[in-house]
Amino acid sequence: MKANERLATVERQAAYCKTHPKECRQQLAPFINAQIESANEFYKKLAKTKNGRKKIAQIKKQ
Repeated sequence: MKANERLATVERQAAYCKTHPKECRQQLAPFINAQIESANEFYKKLAKTKNGRKKIAQIKKQ
């Protein structure tokens, strides 16, 4: 998918979310929650490695 196609897809999704906020929220919530859970699992695993907590602090500082 080219950059122009991606941008057009994002714009269509944004327009849909503006006109159908409730439906959009219901569709996107599971995806967003899964992304947050995935990030939290990554941080937990990273924290167990050597210098993991230091790396997490650097990541969150940015």
